Amino acid sequence: MNIAFVSYSYWPPDFGGELLLAIERLQSLASRGHHITVLTSGRPGFPSRVHLDGMTILRSPMVHTSRPGRLLRRAVYFAWALTHLLSHRYDAVHFGSMPGIDLASDALAAYVLAGIARRRGARTVTVHALADSESAALELSGTRGFWKQLYYHNMDRIVAVSPALYAPLQAHFPPKAVLILYAVRDDIFVPLDDATRRRVRGELGAGDEHVVFTFLGTVCYRKGFDLLAQAFAELAPGHPNWRLWVIGPRSHAESQNLRDEEVQAVTAALQGFDSQITYLGRVDDRHALARLLGAGDVFLFPSRREGFGLAPVEAMATGAPVIIARIPGVTDLASVEGETGLYIPPNDPKALKQAMERLGNDPELRRQMGRKAVQRVKEAFSWEPYIDRWEQLYGDGHVF
Repeated sequence: MNIAFVSYSYWPPDFGGELLLAIERLQSLASRGHHITVLTSGRPGFPSRVHLDGMTILRSPMVHTSRPGRLLRRAVYFAWALTHLLSHRYDAVHFGSMPGIDLASDALAAYVLAGIARRRGARTVTVHALADSESAALELSGTRGFWKQLYYHNMDRIVAVSPALYAPLQAHFPPKAVLILYAVRDDIFVPLDDATRRRVRGELGAGDEHVVFTFLGTVCYRKGFDLLAQAFAELAPGHPNWRLWVIGPRSHAESQNLRDEEVQAVTAALQGFDSQITYLGRVDDRHALARLLGAGDVFLFPSRREGFGLAPVEAMATGAPVIIARIPGVTDLASVEGETGLYIPPNDPKALKQAMERLGNDPELRRQMGRKAVQRVKEAFSWEPYIDRWEQLYGDGHVF
């Protein structure tokens, strides 16, 4: 198949869970012999055309890096992508991020680009990967709803990554909605051998006597980092051997969607605990990330809003028990309560503290849960069957 991925944002340099997973899916499909073309935005320091990981990555013409120039870059990208889709034929076109500055302009761009792709004979696909708000998986009322429906108008398939996201899609777009749960790169995220685990911990100043809690994600309110910070700050004085490793962007420079003022607010409670906290920043190397997760003892995920919550499943694959905020039909799809980890209510720092104390003080429980977590991921979230589903979706629009 000839498959195009149309996305204004691309990694590197942009950051995003669904974006990264989309790229890894396409790399896997390229390894199976499919022809993958990426249409993304021109950025300083990146070539206009490169063949990488079996894919051809094309970037739109570069324009000035000033603020007006960045706005012009969006218009240039739209015109360039439109011209490309008018002159090339694909079996499937997957739409990621659009070049608009808001939902309305994104919707108009998607309407036009997907419409052209369909008229050229391609199957058009997009992903609904994040709940629209903490209270609604999909908001289709009012002005926002109008633009959302326009965005999806020319899409043949809308892939939901969890049952909670799938339910409203199925209700409003029954011919288009498809459910494909995320999966884990189980060739990368694996338990560490004892020697490697000790080495990674030692490099970060943690020995066998320390209990290491890990967090992976953008350091922001949506991910519940303020709750984590509050809980750890209250527990740390009584547990001097506890450590917190924070993996993920914590500045606008690391993630285009992050505000530095928000980071300051959600991390404020951790002031004064520098000896027990290590900020590792954005880790783009997936093998390095897997080693960090595998070297920890307990993974924390107190998120308020998700589409699926892949990070805790990746941690489970490395043998880490998890503490997860239960968002029904979203974050509770992988871990088994009391067997592979613990669930807490969203927005509940007291429950988070209690769960941290329970696992932090019981090394045997951590080991038992970690072993079961690895087995759970192998049984239900393996990578190759996941790629099989995407291959079929791009091919005939149906998923077994």
